[in-house]
Amino acid sequence: MAVIEDLEQLPIFAGVEHAELSKLAKYAEEVDVPAGTELTHQGRVEGPVYVVLSGWFAVERDGRSVDTIGPGGIFGEIAAIDGGPRTATGRAVQDSRVIAISPRQFNDVLDASSGLRERVMAEMERRLAQIDAGS
Repeated sequence: MAVIEDLEQLPIFAGVEHAELSKLAKYAEEVDVPAGTELTHQGRVEGPVYVVLSGWFAVERDGRSVDTIGPGGIFGEIAAIDGGPRTATGRAVQDSRVIAISPRQFNDVLDASSGLRERVMAEMERRLAQIDAGS
């Protein structure tokens, strides 16, 4: 399955057992995203976690870019973990490809992999600090 192979290549998923990645991939989908497309919308309670395979996304808060996420990065994880609204809008700045993962499956894999949870939480804290600094 291509999704599993793509996930295995990403540093954030290093050390996650193949069985856990298989569970994640079962409910994940690779999606082509045209430039300009918004995948997340600040303030909304919505959808998946996204893992960037190629391309770049601007993370925007209140209409201003506060971060960029490229290949190997994730976004949408903050709302998936805390169950709240999106903290920012994620917009493709070029044609991109992502893996979309349901929040439930994402959290199930985090629960099963403490190493992945630590990496995701560290990235989430970094991003929140950067978003807050840019606001």
